[in-house]
Amino acid sequence: MPVKLIAVDMDGTFLNSEKKYNKARFLKQYAQLKQRGIKFVAASGNPLYTLQAYFPEITDEIAFVAENGAYVTAENEEIHYSAYAPEVLKHMVSDLEAKYGSSVILCAKSCAYVRSDVTAKTLAKLNIYFKSIKQVDSLLDVKEPICKVTLTTVEHDFEAMEQYLKQQDYVKNRLTKAVSSGFGFIDLIQPNKHKAYGLAFLQERWGIADEDMLTIGDNNNDIEMIQKAGYGFAMSNAVPALKQVAKYHAKSNEQEGVLDIIDLVLQSKGFSHSLVSEPEVMS
Repeated sequence: MPVKLIAVDMDGTFLNSEKKYNKARFLKQYAQLKQRGIKFVAASGNPLYTLQAYFPEITDEIAFVAENGAYVTAENEEIHYSAYAPEVLKHMVSDLEAKYGSSVILCAKSCAYVRSDVTAKTLAKLNIYFKSIKQVDSLLDVKEPICKVTLTTVEHDFEAMEQYLKQQDYVKNRLTKAVSSGFGFIDLIQPNKHKAYGLAFLQERWGIADEDMLTIGDNNNDIEMIQKAGYGFAMSNAVPALKQVAKYHAKSNEQEGVLDIIDLVLQSKGFSHSLVSEPEVMS
């Protein structure tokens, strides 16, 4: 089956440790993908505005599955936005703000909300991933629709925070789901509103079946979209849980593993089920 859609995670996958990618190489690839009618999607836990900043040359042409699947756009058109029910959000925020204070981030369409007492250390970390931040005295004052709640572990122990969340009723009762998105963040996403959920809107729009989709990721929040795709790739630097469910594996984000996979697609080559080194011919 030919690949008709390529969806890539960003941090730890498309981007290297410096939050960069080989732009010259990719833009040449993208021109060929566009010519062949192969859709390119950036699928990330990052906000839309952060993702768009990585692709200034083609932002108007490509699609984004942002906020772990809750915010979907294509060619600058909003396809889907899913927000928490106000009563659920209030319950969660009341608890989390009391427990973790300025380590809580509310993700809205155009910005991320944090408390005004956020420390300089935490703010420095957040500025890397959230390119638009607004500070408020209390997160309960935010009236804008919120699609995701993020916790940063800059000043907390990751495992302790993870264990705390597992014990809370809003997680136990599946009003939200806690997933690690890597780099010291825990995302609270709406149940079943993951990256695969977001991609489904684009598949319907373009008439693309699961078996014609290629997805690439490195972390727990990529599991559903890797399982959904006919060609699901885990980076060599991926977490064990993702490697276990991925049908295929790519070189690391430091070795331009994603771009190597795109080359194989453009060359109509097949994929080895181990680390991609000697491609097989696709049938």
